[in-house]
Amino acid sequence: MNTKRLENSLGPVLALACALGVASAPASGSAPAPNARAAEAAKAFSAELRSTLGAAMAQGGPSAGVRVCHQEAPRIAERVSAAHGVRLGRVGVRSRQPANRLEGWQKALLTTWQSSPPAGTPASWAPVSSIDPQDGTLRWAKAIETEAVCLVCHGPSVEPGLAETIRRLYPDDPAVGFEPGSLRGLLWVEVDPAKPATVTSPDARRVILMSEAQSAALRRQMRAHLERIEGTMLALGHDDAQSAGTLLAQGAAGGGQSGGEDFRSALPEGWSRFARPMHVALGQASEAAAAGDVPRTLRHLGEAVGHCNACHATYRVEAREP
Repeated sequence: MNTKRLENSLGPVLALACALGVASAPASGSAPAPNARAAEAAKAFSAELRSTLGAAMAQGGPSAGVRVCHQEAPRIAERVSAAHGVRLGRVGVRSRQPANRLEGWQKALLTTWQSSPPAGTPASWAPVSSIDPQDGTLRWAKAIETEAVCLVCHGPSVEPGLAETIRRLYPDDPAVGFEPGSLRGLLWVEVDPAKPATVTSPDARRVILMSEAQSAALRRQMRAHLERIEGTMLALGHDDAQSAGTLLAQGAAGGGQSGGEDFRSALPEGWSRFARPMHVALGQASEAAAAGDVPRTLRHLGEAVGHCNACHATYRVEAREP
């Protein structure tokens, strides 16, 4: 097995898992230093875009994801920029979004990374920051790596129906032909130290009220679920598809609670549109692992975590008053 390719394939699954529940606005309190503001804004943008993209793809497939990138990504960038008091955007090695084409200091940095890349894969590269000598603006950038899930729309071979959607939205599209683990671009942030961040944006997710016992039980199940995903990735990393299949089967089966800890009665009807396909995808991943088909296992595992992420982008749990 190609270990490096496996590591690159595991990356998006872990990234999706880590994005669950990530806050999308700066914390209240004293103003953070410019570097911290830049990092917080970048994290908020990535988390919101990933959540929005996951929710769209969970309901409408890759074509819905393309429409999110076309319509929603610029709006998310504007919203996060305003909330954090920064300027933020993405620049691509080959970008299908005209606003993301190379220019200025971002182009110079990306050109340097292409000609003299740091050690390791782009996801492991440390952020780069500098101060503009003219006005004191902080310039911050983080490399964007081509993850396995990116290949659906940006890889060497794009499914014909999806390709037609891309051509319709981006008639002059150069952003294809990428390989997993390659440099796809950078996420940049500019911070004017004299411009403060605005008030923290409200959490617009739908609230689910539960008792303390129900909320605790649900969180325990979520933690167990993520631990199984982590165990699955570790098993696959050690060429142990059998153990991975066992863990995935446990996740597919799910599990409930009883008595006062039965949180299922508090879940809204819309919850099932995420939970059911998630369990189906975990079952498919388990079958693929049992057959020793690691690429298919990773594909279905990524689908399952995408449904989880979409659910977290839609709902949040609060304990109701006793």
